[in-house]
Amino acid sequence: HAVQYPVRRGELQNLVLIVQGPAPQDLENWDHAANAAGLEQALQGCCRALQDLVHSVSAAGGPGWRLWPLCDRPPVRSADEMARGLVGLLGDAAHPMPPYLAQGAGMALEDAHALQRALGMHALDVPQRLRRYALTRWQRNARVQARSIRNGRIFHATGPLRRGRDLALRLLGERLLDMPWLYRGDAAPAGGQTP
Repeated sequence: HAVQYPVRRGELQNLVLIVQGPAPQDLENWDHAANAAGLEQALQGCCRALQDLVHSVSAAGGPGWRLWPLCDRPPVRSADEMARGLVGLLGDAAHPMPPYLAQGAGMALEDAHALQRALGMHALDVPQRLRRYALTRWQRNARVQARSIRNGRIFHATGPLRRGRDLALRLLGERLLDMPWLYRGDAAPAGGQTP
């Protein structure tokens, strides 16, 4: 899975590659040097343009590739998983998700806003404020987590599922990927159902 986007007002490009493989032995430190040759080897079956891009980054002699293990978990099942008593969680601590919807940071910012509003409810004690925060956030976070996991399966599909995905994208294009519920900020349906 590859994503490329401009940074520093377009002066530089950031290239993110997600490759499935064994996790580093030392997960205590989340930032590891990556082996450029190993990355190029993992991309052997990919299109030539991507292989050339990755090789050009390595050949340019920059700071080198970095490896960050991705961690996720099943979608949040209840408000209790986000707040209990005097403890409230937000962002990746509450609902880590794979990057196939590019919404992890967005959900953390939404959490922070909701937490700030809840903590401002001075008529309630702190556990009630945290509970209010969690009740307003857990369903939306679960929905985004589930959709991100689903996108990962679709994006990395093989065989007949991949052919079906490609056909659907050709026929429906952007409409297939449009999620106004996500970008408008709509809450998840009652009962935490996810699409």
